[in-house]
Amino acid sequence: MISEALLAAVACPVCLEAGGCGACGRQGGHGATCTEYTARAGCACGGPDKVRLVRDGSVLACPCCRARYAIEAAGWVDLVPRASVGALTQYADHEFHERLHVTEAEPVLSARVKADMMRRMLGAAPGETVLDLGCGAGKMALHAAVGGRRAAGLDVAPFFLPRATREVDLVLGDLRRLPFRKGTFPRAYSLDVLEHLDEPGVREVLLEARRTLGPRGRLFVYTHAMESSRLALFQRLVNRLARRLGRAGLIDHEREAMRKSDHVNAIRSHEHFEELCAGAGLAVAERRYYNVVFKAVVEDLGLRLFEQWRRRPSPSPQSSPASGAAPATGVAAARASPALLAVARALTWLLKLDVVLFGGVRTGPFFGLLVPRERA
Repeated sequence: MISEALLAAVACPVCLEAGGCGACGRQGGHGATCTEYTARAGCACGGPDKVRLVRDGSVLACPCCRARYAIEAAGWVDLVPRASVGALTQYADHEFHERLHVTEAEPVLSARVKADMMRRMLGAAPGETVLDLGCGAGKMALHAAVGGRRAAGLDVAPFFLPRATREVDLVLGDLRRLPFRKGTFPRAYSLDVLEHLDEPGVREVLLEARRTLGPRGRLFVYTHAMESSRLALFQRLVNRLARRLGRAGLIDHEREAMRKSDHVNAIRSHEHFEELCAGAGLAVAERRYYNVVFKAVVEDLGLRLFEQWRRRPSPSPQSSPASGAAPATGVAAARASPALLAVARALTWLLKLDVVLFGGVRTGPFFGLLVPRERA
């Protein structure tokens, strides 16, 4: 979906307006105002705003750098910077994305735990627009829009779910150069994204989010620092067992390993994360840790055993390839069953105990609510 409200809020991802404080103020054309992007955007005053784009038929034009950005008929706006601003995650690869088997079904299990923590900590009101930073296919943005809220999503890869293109404002862009004017979104979140970036990239994403949220905004993140608690030993034992079962062909361990294969893990500790936030003008207002005990047994082990069992060849002629009926495979097929969906919802409540019982035990994975430092 491309709403008029979104088109009114987008800006050139790389061009900054003239003006600013004594430290970041510049006058002149593109060469004078935009070549020092990092220094000007990161100024203690908040930096200048980005240059508003001008609509010209099916494109958006920047009056500063003269770049032209397409409004795609498929349902999104292409605002990717024309010059690279850093390495891209392998999630931008089409084949890699297809192998993740993302569906439009509601999030369940650990994905629902993260989604519910996001909605609780952000506290978005009906009518507010929530921005998904690194939205992937748009699955979580669809969930964020429930309850009278609106959702917008930004990702560097255009592999959006069909329903997301109809119901969510989607932008193709780079998190390190968000193409929005200041204060465009009062609420934003980032799930499983920051661990894919190096330290400069994390700094830039936090800085861009702070500018886009405005002085009263809230940012929710789920990521992890390179720490672990004693409880994490249990998860490592479960993962070791899962790898052995994978080698034996009893579960599909490849997809989870693939999902984490390009993690950079630049956040060394929670204190390091607080330093990164402070450099971007943000402060951690609330934090809960995610020690996975029930999740490790139910999702990392039990669900994968069940999925592999469902993928087994069926001797029944009704479900054989020769009969013309495709056998059910993977989570997408399982979610199509109301009974299995009901079981998954029930197990989700069990997984929430990981946060209820162990959310105060310091470990690497965490949920964090970030606010501008002047509000903290």
